[in-house]
Amino acid sequence: MKNILKNKKVSIPLIVIGTFLLVSFNIYFFINNSSINSDYNDIKEKRGSIVYTRYTRTYKEVTTIVPYINLKSSIIGNLNKEIVDMANGYLQNKNNVISYDYKISGDILSIVIQINCYDRPLPEVFFRTYNINLAEQRMIGEDELLDLYGIDEEDVSAKIKEKFEYFFKDERDKKIFDEECDYNCFLYMRGIKNYTDNINYFVDNSKLYVYKEFNIYSIYNEEKYFKNTDFKIEIV
Repeated sequence: MKNILKNKKVSIPLIVIGTFLLVSFNIYFFINNSSINSDYNDIKEKRGSIVYTRYTRTYKEVTTIVPYINLKSSIIGNLNKEIVDMANGYLQNKNNVISYDYKISGDILSIVIQINCYDRPLPEVFFRTYNINLAEQRMIGEDELLDLYGIDEEDVSAKIKEKFEYFFKDERDKKIFDEECDYNCFLYMRGIKNYTDNINYFVDNSKLYVYKEFNIYSIYNEEKYFKNTDFKIEIV
């Protein structure tokens, strides 16, 4: 009887470990291996890059580029129209600038569009990301992405909090602002009430990131401290 109980105790953690390894393998396979041809020509609307620039504008020596997703799907066609409508809205102001980047990880195509907006007295930076399942030519929702990586919104919030706590400590160490401004004051200046507000998910080299929108301007001239890469936060 003792041996039977002992074997049961051993088998439970082995089952848990086995399940974890199986889930991890499925995540790795989906993100790192494509089920379609590497050139993607069979799903492209026409030959060329899977994402290319459909519109370019240069104003005051700064260039705007607007992307086009080169896929046959009607869903993607609607997405391309959505991107054009968004770009047309922002580009009514000649000072506004749009740029984009994209990455492919296995069957996931991730596109990020960055809008540098000058519609208000202080510039703002906005992001839009689109995650596409290339094998099925459909959008991947936020919940599906989180499930794929085996995390939830609380995990995302904790990672973002960790990043802003680093910014706060680093700015304090560099004497950018005085001790009268505590962490709550710092978050207020960033315009952050909830860590998971205004985030956009992005997959890059099999890692999950968020582009977090926040205010870089304050009475302490903090815009000189923050870099464009600081908007991109690694989650897992």
